Order: sequence, then structure tokens, then C-alpha cells
Amino acid sequence: MDTSHPLSPTPADGWYRKRRYHHGNLRSSALARGRQVVTLRGPAALTLRGLARDLGVTATSLVREFGNVAGMRAGVAESALELLRAEARLTPGHRIPTEEAAGRWVAFAAAQPNLYRLMSGEGWHAPGSGHYGIHGMLAVRSPLRTLEDALCYRSRRLGNPRGDPEQACYLASAIHGLALARIDGVAEVSVEKALARALQPITTRWPTPSST
Repeated sequence: MDTSHPLSPTPADGWYRKRRYHHGNLRSSALARGRQVVTLRGPAALTLRGLARDLGVTATSLVREFGNVAGMRAGVAESALELLRAEARLTPGHRIPTEEAAGRWVAFAAAQPNLYRLMSGEGWHAPGSGHYGIHGMLAVRSPLRTLEDALCYRSRRLGNPRGDPEQACYLASAIHGLALARIDGVAEVSVEKALARALQPITTRWPTPSST
């Protein structure tokens, strides 16, 4: 039987609309669209059925990728955090002044408040954990913990073999808190002044690397 020219679906077959996803990688497409949904309508607007409808797939296909709505929200939060780390140049290989990285971090939060709320675990916080947002039962690395790790790595790279966890915790808390303040409507100039004061103690202890 010649199969080089498959038959077109008959009208009776028209009900079967949810075919195999054919637009590329479903997970990456779902994460990208999920970030858009959160950006426009907030974390609570991200649902399995709504995202499946936007992508033209079945909700079951997203369940296979993420497990449940908590897993989907966690995946979107993690993907947004990777974008934030890249925007702030806090990924390995980038050598920009700490002040610039902190400014970029706060600016991202101001421009993407709903994504920053999702990353921070708003609505899904783990009581007493301090470092992780909880999406359902899934722990997600928070902006605060990510900042602590990045700043400890930076201090090791700049000459402190063990890093400086205490200084990193202080500075990460300041940056994260000011990012949230910016989201909550504190004026940009006020946040910039507070950030400069928070950064001042480290300028004499951690030499600022040259930009590349």
C-alpha cells in the first residue's frame, strides 16, 4: 500500500484535535508561555488547563512533563530565576562590579514584578525555611538563596578562599529586600540610595573586578 500521500482526516475524525505536540520542545515552550502568563496576570493565573489551551495540547501532556500544577509553577519559577541570574550577570564567567550586578537585579524585579513574586514563592512559602519558596510541596531555590551563593562565589574568586557567608547573607538580604520594596512602590531614587548604602561596606573588602 502506498503511504507516500496519507489521506486527509475525514469530517468524522475532526473531533480529534489534540495531536502530538509539533511546535518543538513542549517543556521549553510551556515554560516560555508560563512566564508570559505570570508576567501579564500573576502567579495564580498559571494553571494546567489554561496553559494547555494556550499551547494547543492536552492538560495530560503537561502533567507528563511537570507532574501537577505545583510542578509546573516550580518549573516556570526556576526558568525565570535563570533569566534573572543571566540579566544580573551573576553566572560563572561574568566579571562585572558587584554594584552593577545588584542594580541589574533590582531593575529586573521592578520590570517583572509578577515573575519576581513567583520566584520568591509568594503564596507558597515554606514556613520557617528562610531560603526556599514552596510551590505545592516542591522546594524551589529562591532569589535570596541564589544571591547568597553567587556572592559567596564572588568573594572566593576575589581572594577569600572560603568566601564570606556572613557578608553574602547580609548583602543578599539587602538586595532582595530592596527588590521587593521597589515592587511594592518605593521610589526608584530611594531604592538606589539605600542600595548604595548597603553596598558601601563591601567596596573596601572585596576588590571590584574589571568589566569584560
